[in-house]
Amino acid sequence: MRRQSLGKRGTQQEAGVFRRLLGRLREKEQRPSLRAPIVAVASGKGGTGKSFFATNLAVAMSDLQKRALLVDCDFGLGNAHLLLDVYPRQTLQHVLDGHATMREVLVRTRFGPSFVPGGSGISRMADLSGDQLMCFVRGLEAAAVDRDAVLLDTAAGISPQTIAILSVVDHVVIVTNPEIAALTDAYGLIKCVSRQTPHPPISVVLNRVAEPGSGLEPQRKLAEISRRFSGCEIHFLGEIPEEAVVTQRRRHSPLVVSHPECEAACAIKKILGELTREMEGMCRRAVDPGDSLGMRFRQRLHRTP
Repeated sequence: MRRQSLGKRGTQQEAGVFRRLLGRLREKEQRPSLRAPIVAVASGKGGTGKSFFATNLAVAMSDLQKRALLVDCDFGLGNAHLLLDVYPRQTLQHVLDGHATMREVLVRTRFGPSFVPGGSGISRMADLSGDQLMCFVRGLEAAAVDRDAVLLDTAAGISPQTIAILSVVDHVVIVTNPEIAALTDAYGLIKCVSRQTPHPPISVVLNRVAEPGSGLEPQRKLAEISRRFSGCEIHFLGEIPEEAVVTQRRRHSPLVVSHPECEAACAIKKILGELTREMEGMCRRAVDPGDSLGMRFRQRLHRTP
């Protein structure tokens, strides 16, 4: 009888310990975690200077002692590694194939920011499955834990996987040019992103502006069209002037490093300040478990017809 009593008491004690451990795990799961804000740099068409802007923005962040991470999300035709003078052995291809983690392919550049290279010349990377995109999103969130900011250099255009990525980030910056074709494609991208519910805030940068201030009118028209036909408010971060030094450079280094005092480099730094104000700071912030990137992506897949 005594043995049975002791055995019953032991079982009750074990159950109590299990309940306490389970309660702690649930409390930990519900506790907000800290991660960097994730900003996607996008464009409606190729050739607008999107990767040029993204790499220089990441370096400018590092110059301000921010722990910046740049991820080349042009999965099949990545080229940001050339702009940062990096020749990686592993890329996002290895992550999505399950051969490495995001942290394992991450490299530290000599210009300051850390970098995750995309694939280059790999056609199947341009059409990823939902599971592969979820793998990317989870890896991205893990890499953002010990950073102050994460920048994504996304593929140009409105492919489904590009829109999927843009729909889960914290902010989208669209880089365009004053020409009508670039502005038209920029609006097409704005329309696609604004259809996501909810959608992240959208900002615009005008690159290769011929004269100071001449980007204001194209931006005003783009904002008016976006508001009128898509019900989307966009914020104008600034303009980057057309400058010969950008195309004449021979060194493999970002403009803010090779020519830090030129007008284009100064414009990028000014845009960084405006983006930081728009996002109310560029540092790690608390994120509720229900608002994680993985949860956002799952909700998007659930809403997709």
